[in-house]
Amino acid sequence: MYLNLKVKCDGEQPCAYCVRKDRAATCTFSRSAARPQVRSAGHTPSDSGPNEHNSHRLHARSVGHTPIDSESISHRPRTQHNIDETGTSLSPTMSREDHQGDTVVPLEGRILRDAQGKLIFIGDCAPLSFLQTVRHLITSEVDSGESVQATRDPIIEVARPEPVHRQQCPQVESLQVERLVEEYTAASSGLVELFQREELLGELKAWANGQTARSDDTAAAVFYLVLAIGAQENHEEKSEAWFQHARELLLKYICSSMNVSTVQGFTLVAIFMLRASQPNGAYLYFSLAARTAYAIGIHRTEVNASFGEPIRTVRDRIWKSLRVVDQLISNALGRPPSTSDVDCTVKYNIGEARRTSSVDVLDASVQIFMIIERVVVEVYSRKRISLRIADYVSRQLKSWASKWLMSLSDITNGTTLVPRDAVVGACSTLCSYYYGIMLLTRPFLIYDLYEYLGASLKIVGTQGGHQEKRKYADAALDAASSLVDTLQLVIQSGQLPHRMPLIVSWLFTATLVLVVGVLGDSGLILVDSCKGSITCLDYFGEAEPHARQYSLIAQSLLKITTAHAKKGELRLRLKRKQASSELFGLLLSEPIQAPPSADGQTTFEPLLQQNSGQANISAPALPDWTIYDADFFALPWPNENDQGLQDFLQPGTYTLDGSSVADIPLFPIYDQ
Repeated sequence: MYLNLKVKCDGEQPCAYCVRKDRAATCTFSRSAARPQVRSAGHTPSDSGPNEHNSHRLHARSVGHTPIDSESISHRPRTQHNIDETGTSLSPTMSREDHQGDTVVPLEGRILRDAQGKLIFIGDCAPLSFLQTVRHLITSEVDSGESVQATRDPIIEVARPEPVHRQQCPQVESLQVERLVEEYTAASSGLVELFQREELLGELKAWANGQTARSDDTAAAVFYLVLAIGAQENHEEKSEAWFQHARELLLKYICSSMNVSTVQGFTLVAIFMLRASQPNGAYLYFSLAARTAYAIGIHRTEVNASFGEPIRTVRDRIWKSLRVVDQLISNALGRPPSTSDVDCTVKYNIGEARRTSSVDVLDASVQIFMIIERVVVEVYSRKRISLRIADYVSRQLKSWASKWLMSLSDITNGTTLVPRDAVVGACSTLCSYYYGIMLLTRPFLIYDLYEYLGASLKIVGTQGGHQEKRKYADAALDAASSLVDTLQLVIQSGQLPHRMPLIVSWLFTATLVLVVGVLGDSGLILVDSCKGSITCLDYFGEAEPHARQYSLIAQSLLKITTAHAKKGELRLRLKRKQASSELFGLLLSEPIQAPPSADGQTTFEPLLQQNSGQANISAPALPDWTIYDADFFALPWPNENDQGLQDFLQPGTYTLDGSSVADIPLFPIYDQ
């Protein structure tokens, strides 16, 4: 807000007002006064002392804030300052008032339009918000012709066609029940476990055969939804009719029949809508499931135990399922979750005594999502990152990997003979693990890319700190490549459904990481992984509109980053050839035409940049190096000063002046 003028800033850099007034070069951001803020319930252990509970949580910025003014490195170096802090932050949970302006996590929250043109908020951790960061990096450092307008972002919600006439609910054929239940189990594996698997099929068959009296209540709605999700892949029309009927039943009995079936029903509604590319609808309906679960005490294991051990197990696993679906929707849209661990007593880490030889995919899934929630709270909610926070969360991820990674990888690799739903669940959970790594490390990756591309950064910190940041940036690329490799393996096995909202969201993030990573030190090595990720998006795009659009976006960005990387390699090759020519007099080939610039004009760059003041100064005369027969083995200097060949190619521990190499401070080392 301009203090002296009644003009509201649009959040761009430069803003529209300064552009109209021809003052774009001097447009700067002025920070408003800090507001009282509320501390988060979740916190990272630290040594900040007993008064830490009085620290405040950062307040969310304006929903209209764009990444342009938060990531413009040349205009806003403050956004890159805090990432360089290793030891200045005593606690990862210190308030933003203690670090005014030193955020590094891009403020990426966006207002986008849904299919009806209505404005929808997408938060900082969402994949679509990360897309804005990638686009801004490309436009500011690579190609200014690439648009970053929000109007070109993917649609958020796929419009549901309005039925011309009321559809009759199709009859449920008992012969189809078993196959549809198998499809449902595969589609929901790794997301939810709402029923006793061995009992679900029997109850559904009895209900389909009319052997139960429950034909028009919430339990019947749950059965319809199970069949609807099972038929969603191959019988979309019938699936839609069952879904509509089940939703009407749930809404009809929402107040008069608040029980476990209500929780199961609205959770299945959310899953169906996620698979139908309607995350906003899923976000709304899932909140009904969450509130109903709180109302009947599913979040308290002692309440669940009062119903007996079998029912306690089901209710506990329903709560775990709610936490997984909630975190999926929350991360995909960048919005606050509907559930939390406040006042929750359900244990997520079950002892080995309860487990059989098979992997408990739901336990693995809920545990990795709890770590992802930690990343969202500590990094994206506070808009700041440090090596302290990254190290703390990385240890949690490493602990999870030591427990689950090998067994889940054996399932996806086909080395363990398991049913299809176990393969799908293991694949989804592994993708969530890789996504957690990318979510933590992508601020380091963006920082590293800006630095690699030569942006003017306010660099603070030690050499060791920069090396640590580089490790986290590389980890983002490694996690993205691993996610793509895992998906390609499972897709080739023919066991993965086409409608997988969790995998598509995490795959899009991995694709963006790989595509933008081409601009960095890894360069064209990542192109094959980028193409593999696009191939996976095309696989899901056969049934998923979002995946199709993500694929088109990735192809467009990959074309730009690949062209830039090739141009950089060409320049490097020309410089090396020039150096060889200066050493040995090699003839240079004809000038190589540089790739066309963003405006379509062909550009030629000189191999060596000369100082304008030295352009007309003639080169000094070269000494006479003519070799005569008598002096063939003679050198114009005493050879006793030359270093031995072995010492030159493989130096020992001492330098020419006798000092030890170990005594030379090659780089400072600090205890973190």
